[in-house]
Amino acid sequence: MFCWIRRQILIEQLLGKSCKNDMRSRGFVLLSVLLVIGVVSSLMIGLTMAVRADRANVAIERRLVQAGALADAGLTRAIAALEATDDQLLASLLDRSRPTRWRFAGQDIFISLIPETGKVDLNSGDPELIVNILHAVVRDTAKADRLVQRLSAMRRARQDLETARGLLDPNDRAGPLARDIEAAFTVWTSLRGVDPRFAPSVVLRHLPGLQEGEAELLERAREHRAYDELSPFIARFGHLLGANRPIYRARAEVTIEGATARREALLTYNPTTRVVWVVFWRDVAD
Repeated sequence: MFCWIRRQILIEQLLGKSCKNDMRSRGFVLLSVLLVIGVVSSLMIGLTMAVRADRANVAIERRLVQAGALADAGLTRAIAALEATDDQLLASLLDRSRPTRWRFAGQDIFISLIPETGKVDLNSGDPELIVNILHAVVRDTAKADRLVQRLSAMRRARQDLETARGLLDPNDRAGPLARDIEAAFTVWTSLRGVDPRFAPSVVLRHLPGLQEGEAELLERAREHRAYDELSPFIARFGHLLGANRPIYRARAEVTIEGATARREALLTYNPTTRVVWVVFWRDVAD
């Protein structure tokens, strides 16, 4: 009897240990399953986010490609306006107060055509004229003097500027001063003087040797396109007002759903044959 009872106790102890081991095994399996589910879920979430990001990037790239193609169409339209005999858009393109809006393929394209020969070339322009204009554009006298010295040093070293903004300090190349500099100066004409038909007021008013009241006469002749009235000034300031090589910088900008493309092209133009040559065609940041 005693042996039977002891045997029953041993059996119950063995069964209890087996149940405990089974519960531990099930707990480990459940923890492993939860861990695997967590890892798979993290991978799925990461993959979903990556797919969404890729789709967004593809959409942005598609809009940029479309905007770039339309900007190229805008530059082509500007070239066509120059080559035509009586294109009605040309006068609007040459209005430097604002870009011209041209509707094409259901989108607005903003185009401008800037006569570079109306500006003074920083690399080859008359030094005295450049100094006069720099002091007129840069109101800070110390900064203007510093720019004059910098340009003189570059000329002595025969180093050409690649852009008009390149003359400025780095912190001034993206502000209002940079736009004022670009409105009066260029680096593309390789000329000593300017074409008075396209020169801005700041250039005409600071010609070396200009007498009182003559600036107003120059501006009036330019505004009314009375180019015959410019002849006496051209004869007198021949080296400063004798430029007659048409060079234009065309710019086009398009925005599609927040994606903006800007293109510009430098164009040389033969008014006799109405042929346009493209010097360069490139993207621009601003």
